Amino acid sequence: MSLFALKASPPNASTDPDGLRHYTWRGVEYPSVTTIRRMAGMPFGLHMWSVGKVVDRAVLDVSGLNRILIDNDPVTAKAAKAWLRSAATEERDKAADLGTRVHDAATSGRAPGETAPDVRPFLIQYRDWLETTGVKVLTVERQVYNLTLGYAGTFDLLVRFPNGQVYVVDLKTGKGTYSDHALQCVGYAMAEFVGENDVIDEKATRHLLEADGIAILHVRPEGWTWQVIHVTPELFSAFRGLLTFATWSHKNKKIDSLLESQEEGHA
Repeated sequence: MSLFALKASPPNASTDPDGLRHYTWRGVEYPSVTTIRRMAGMPFGLHMWSVGKVVDRAVLDVSGLNRILIDNDPVTAKAAKAWLRSAATEERDKAADLGTRVHDAATSGRAPGETAPDVRPFLIQYRDWLETTGVKVLTVERQVYNLTLGYAGTFDLLVRFPNGQVYVVDLKTGKGTYSDHALQCVGYAMAEFVGENDVIDEKATRHLLEADGIAILHVRPEGWTWQVIHVTPELFSAFRGLLTFATWSHKNKKIDSLLESQEEGHA
């Protein structure tokens, strides 16, 4: 059985209702880099931001809450709870949807005029980065695997600069970039090969293994920032620790499997 429920797209990749993703390689399922990060829990700052969004909605939009609620009506109470709960993720989900559409437009080579108005300014900046740096995109949106450590993922870009340097690039479109993004990037860089549907792409794998570094391309409507990540032993260790914790927590969802024995008593 799968680590996570199957919903395949592409054929060897699946995402469950909670958004946890895995890839299948020759009959074995591997958690994705993004899933490994999510299973380790939400960063405290993001958690507090989400709580704050719910609090703001409850306090600042009392009239909206009262329009939903009817005294002692469990149906409207359920609707009100859902409305409040959605405040925790609405803004983040909208940003994620926009980011996905920007990624799709950038990696498919679409012109700004062929995209939606909210995507267009991001794509203009992405194209400005291409032209300013003279970078050559070697391949985009490719699956990578590390069978030794037991994970997989999909990087955004693999590029070569005019000086010959090759970088694994993660494209970000949110308001900021964060330390866990570096963990995501190093996971891609630690992969053993590029492949899909049980077939290794030898050429792309050679490019990946010769990469000189990893970087985040942070694209916003007003400009772009090229952030080269300093790869240290501690960064590698942090990712491996994250992977160990994610795998362990999945296998041990309940304490039962960890108990040598259990005794019960009654007063």
